[in-house]
Parts: sequence; structure tokens; C-alpha cells
Amino acid sequence: MDRRYSVLMSVYYKDCPIYLQAAIESMLNQTAQPDEIILVCDGPLTDKQNQVIEEYSSNIKVLRLEQNQGLGIALSEGLKICNNEWIARMDSDDISAASRCELQLDYLEQHPEIDVLSGTLAEFEGNVCTEKEALRLITSYKALPESYNELKHYIRGRNPINHPCVMFRKSKVLEAGSYKDCHLFEDYDLWIRMFQRGAVFANIPQVLLYMRINHMYERRGGMSYAKAIVSFFWKMYQRRILDIPQFLVIVVIRVFVSFIPTKVRRYLYEVKLRND
Repeated sequence: MDRRYSVLMSVYYKDCPIYLQAAIESMLNQTAQPDEIILVCDGPLTDKQNQVIEEYSSNIKVLRLEQNQGLGIALSEGLKICNNEWIARMDSDDISAASRCELQLDYLEQHPEIDVLSGTLAEFEGNVCTEKEALRLITSYKALPESYNELKHYIRGRNPINHPCVMFRKSKVLEAGSYKDCHLFEDYDLWIRMFQRGAVFANIPQVLLYMRINHMYERRGGMSYAKAIVSFFWKMYQRRILDIPQFLVIVVIRVFVSFIPTKVRRYLYEVKLRND
């Protein structure tokens, strides 16, 4: 197996420059070094963001989009210029564990049938910028089923892959049509299309990434989020992933959760939908 891999990131004007720097640093400090880091600037950025990018100009390849296109389009454009078959996704405000990519590459070498591989997220709140600091602030863990046999059932109701720490085959993503503009569900939409084309998914139990969840539960509520839920799962029905009863159950539950108070929503996510 060729262990060279590309890192694919996207940034837009609302992202914190300090967090962006920490995200880049966490990929540069991998025990298995990336062959390249592709950073897509999704529309005009702030001066402070551009200062961070300039600081790492010798370590990253920058693709600038003239207008903000949204995450799906930005990642699709970035993927086109990645030079390696294996792609590691990285968000602009998270911190990867130093051993993340080495663990993934080792697993992929031992399991050559796998096309998409992710692992456990450790969720934290705060402004810290290193793995050591994030360890002290963990509030919950998001672990997922590990085997393909489990995931092919799990995918019908919940996202089977932790997108912030996924590693996947570029060729398989392109075969499925790459990322598309699917508001708030860009990754889940891609996994569904890949699943229907026979791609093989897996997760490993190790913590691969520290996910910053500042204000996450507020963002997962309200009318806009509810509309995105209905739109996405209707697509799943149209693709024959769900039948009407399954669609109705999933949508009713998810829309209900999007309108309950933030504190209650947080409790449901952290206590009922996470593995501590």
C-alpha cells in the first residue's frame, strides 16, 4: 500500500484564525507525515486568517474560491487538486491526535478492502490549541459501530462516519460524484452515494481527533436545521434507502429535537447519543 496521503481542509471567513493555526499544526505534527496539505479558502477571508495562511505558505497548498460556495463545493474543488489516493479530512477548528493518520494507515494496510475509515471523536469545549490541553477538557466521546456489517444497517438512520477524522480513497469518492452542495449533510450525502456503489466502510475505536463543540448544540436547532433534516432524509427515501414509515419516524424525532431547548438537546446528544 502506498502510504502517501493528502490532507483536505476548508476555511471561510467566520472561522477563528487561532483555531485554524492549531488545526494545521496538528496535521503537520502527525507521526505519519502528510505528503501535502490542501487548504481551500471558501471565499474572501479576513486579514488575520490570511496572516495564518501566509505563515504556513511553505507547508500548504492554497486554493482560493472567489465567492463563498459552502463546504460541499469547497471540498469538491479541493479534492480535484489532491495528488494522492488517500485523503485525510481535517476541519479548521479541530485538533487531530498526533497518531491519528498513522493508526489509520496501519489499519488500511491490514484491511485493503476498506475504502472509508474513521474513528472515535473526543468532544471538548474551550479555546485550547494542543492535544494535551484538549485532553483536560473532554466532555464526551462519539464512537461509532466498527464493522461494515454493522454500518450498512446503521447508515439508514444515522451518519456512519465521523467526518472530521475520516480517511478515504479519492477514486471511490469521485466515482460516487464527489462532495455536493447538501446543506449541513455534505458528508452523509456522500456516504450514502458511496454505499450504494459498494464502497466499504469501517471505524476504529481509538480517539483520532479532538472536536471543538463550542456552540455546536445551538447550531443544531431551529427552523433552518429542521428544514435541512427533512430535505436530506427525503432524498434518502427517494434513493430507496428508507421507506415511508422509516422516513417519518426519523424526521419526526430529529425535527422534534431541533426545536427543544438547547440544554435539553445537549443532554440528549451527550448522554443518550454518545459513548462515554
